[in-house]
Amino acid sequence: MKIMMINALRRTSLLFALLAVMLSACEKSAEISKNSLDVKATGTADVVYPLTGTDMSNGILPKRKLPKAVLTKGFYSFPHIKVQLIDTVCAEYLEKTKKVDLSYIPDGQVNHILGKGEFTFYADPDFVQQGLRKLSPGSKGWWTHWNYSPYTESENPIVLIPLDRRYGTKHITSSISLDFGTAVTTFGFEIAPNSIGNDEKVRVTYNNFGSYRGQTMFVVEQTISSPSGARLIAVKSDVPFNYVQIEILGQKPSTAGFAMGNIRYELAK
Repeated sequence: MKIMMINALRRTSLLFALLAVMLSACEKSAEISKNSLDVKATGTADVVYPLTGTDMSNGILPKRKLPKAVLTKGFYSFPHIKVQLIDTVCAEYLEKTKKVDLSYIPDGQVNHILGKGEFTFYADPDFVQQGLRKLSPGSKGWWTHWNYSPYTESENPIVLIPLDRRYGTKHITSSISLDFGTAVTTFGFEIAPNSIGNDEKVRVTYNNFGSYRGQTMFVVEQTISSPSGARLIAVKSDVPFNYVQIEILGQKPSTAGFAMGNIRYELAK
């Protein structure tokens, strides 16, 4: 009888040991499975920019000659204004201006006030509730090639995507107004459409008052494309200004706005 009891205890102990091993193996398997799902989720971007024509094999095009920008003055309001159009990056432009630092903004975050220190700008003047989403270059941000020198300052910059915040943070808009906290005499930025294979016409209007109701000083129009078709649009004026309207002309909703980067300024003295 005693031997039979000992054997029974041994069998019970062995059974508990086997159950413990099986449970441990199941927990490890579940943990591995969970980690795999986490990696898959974090390794996939929610949205790929540009939104249309997302053919990853067409992310860069050969360098080509592009048309010049066209400047038109607001003759009735400012007939004697002196303004210089800058549509290619040169040493003087880089030396005279300062670049807006966007490194402090987390990737994907939407802001309506950007910049810090001596220069800030607002993306929702007149309470229109617009914002700008920051995207770094790469497969999880802006993946297409920006452009070559001298058309742009860098080939893969940090960019900002305009959004209409009234309809949520994923509603992209084809126009935006920027109100500067301090008047400037030079302002420049690079811009490309948020779509692949389309030539788009962009118009930039400059005012000397922080509202669309201000007088138009001058207007710049330029043709842009993606990939490898971003363009610099910069002006230097002897009359300070503090309001800029940027819009893509005739753009269909499916082409989904634009991206802008390498923003530079020179404060009015």
